[in-house]
Amino acid sequence: MSEGSAKAFGRPPSSSDTGDNLWGSRRDFYTFSPATLGESLPQFEIVREVGKGSMGIVYEARQRSSGQRVALKVLPPSLTLTERALARFLREGRIMARVRHPDIVGFLDQGHAGRLHWFAMEFVDGTTLQERLQVGPLPVRQACEIGACVGRALHYAHDRGVVHRDLKPGNLMLRSDAVAEGRVAITDFGLARETGTGSMTESGAIVGTPMYMAPELVLGGSTQASTLADVYSLGATLYALLSGHPPFDGPTAQSVLKAVLEQDPPPPQTLRRDLPPAVCAIVGKAMERDPRRRYGTALELAEDLERWLRGERVLARLPSLPARALRYGRQRPQTVVLGALVALLSLGALLWQQERNRSAVEQRLTEAERLLALAATSRDEQDRQRTPEERRDLLLSAVAAASTAIGRNPDLAMAWFVRAKAYHRLRQYREALVDLDAAEQRLPGPTAEILHFRIDALRQLGDRASLRRLQQDLTTLLRVDSSTHARTLVAEHLLDLAESARGTERTEIVRAAADVLSSADEGDPRVAVGQARILELQGEADAALQAMRLARVRHEGDLYVHLQAAAMFDRQGLVDESEKETETARLLQPDAGAAPPPSPVDLDGLGKFLGDVDRLMQALDSGKPRKE
Repeated sequence: MSEGSAKAFGRPPSSSDTGDNLWGSRRDFYTFSPATLGESLPQFEIVREVGKGSMGIVYEARQRSSGQRVALKVLPPSLTLTERALARFLREGRIMARVRHPDIVGFLDQGHAGRLHWFAMEFVDGTTLQERLQVGPLPVRQACEIGACVGRALHYAHDRGVVHRDLKPGNLMLRSDAVAEGRVAITDFGLARETGTGSMTESGAIVGTPMYMAPELVLGGSTQASTLADVYSLGATLYALLSGHPPFDGPTAQSVLKAVLEQDPPPPQTLRRDLPPAVCAIVGKAMERDPRRRYGTALELAEDLERWLRGERVLARLPSLPARALRYGRQRPQTVVLGALVALLSLGALLWQQERNRSAVEQRLTEAERLLALAATSRDEQDRQRTPEERRDLLLSAVAAASTAIGRNPDLAMAWFVRAKAYHRLRQYREALVDLDAAEQRLPGPTAEILHFRIDALRQLGDRASLRRLQQDLTTLLRVDSSTHARTLVAEHLLDLAESARGTERTEIVRAAADVLSSADEGDPRVAVGQARILELQGEADAALQAMRLARVRHEGDLYVHLQAAAMFDRQGLVDESEKETETARLLQPDAGAAPPPSPVDLDGLGKFLGDVDRLMQALDSGKPRKE
């Protein structure tokens, strides 16, 4: 190595510099000059250094062959003197190559030049969520959307045998590029572990970031790294995004680790008063100290967040009064003893009896909801693929548990609703309708959640009476919920009707569908698909295909979009594109086939339905009060 090169890379020349570019003869050799680094990696144009850590230096670079911007991670040669460091660096590249997902930073290539080891990743434009938190907490909805997105990406990695082990806001990039704006990229798999392999750390060593680390990692070190530890870290990250503060903090790492083991974090609602109780319950369940009480998978956590985003009831529950009292007592035993004596002298016996009765019903209802959630997961606790028979058994057990709750308290609307959802999953749609009606009768009026399930059940039945009632429920849904999700349901039904209509009748139906979607959120994937279908029904095939291809790009990874794109391409005779989209859908959801065919249609009473929809849209879009 020449004298100028030696100075550029941060060390003085020595007698060992022979010009043969043998990197790193000293352990303190750590900083590279982009110009000299480019000499050893001529396939890259080095732009600038963007980050440095214990496991390498990251540069922004450009591939000379393609012009693509990449993030180039380089292992300093001084570190390659340690076999463990080199093995971990190579393993990071190998792991990233296994987990190719839109929300995980993409792996491109890996190699070495002499003792200089490197791998290239996609360059992510944006900021880390840790940097975003310097401004303050995120809006609740945005934080939950990010949590659901990260949960699904983590589940994808877990399904491929990879545990991240260092999930935190600093390792989540909020993309700002035009195509994927607002999406998240999970970065830094330097501490990731492949399940079923030995640990690369010292026996019992603690790896990760203390304030986001699961308690079992503190107690058992890296040997306890499991998918449930990642679930905890995602819950702690969500806590920080919602409250603006990490769940634990302290002057030293040891004080933080002690708090993780011995204390509960401050309830997030005490740091931010506008947090919905359901969101606080989700965070609390994800951060349970006992792994058995957490969500069983990152996918379960993501789906519970998505339920809240859709306005549905979540599976997580805030701790009951006895559980909160027990936790409080562990931290303030003297105060609790005095309080307990007062309570026992007053209403203790009565409250105990009431709590016992309520707890029995709640326990059966919670069990039914748990079984219902398990039936929706593709793999069991031992990471084995669930068979259809196992899923059916779980659903039947959920029906039995909900039936027990109904027997104890027949006025509990939620018990009827949970049993209805289980029947719906079993495709016993008439039984589901009976229970949905029973749940509605025990409430002040129809809710959006009940209407969504009943509309789907009626579409599945498809007989004339069901379709007439379906149209009534669709107009009712618009009255109680004018959200984008409700509008897309109405528009989808109208477009299905238009498929069977002709002439002026088809034109009127398509116009009504366009009116319904006119004020919906254009960023919603179902809205994008609906607009493409409208163009197709209007005879504008080229514009429809262009709109569908744009929706596919903007909503890459959305199962519904890929299925609908496959169906449209097939209708237009584009067999290759249709097969490609069908294959993408199959990868996203292994049991997915082609897009489901439209429900049977019934054009009887169409004029009244179109008139009701038209009047409702005029009232909603002009801000007039809704009338039954």
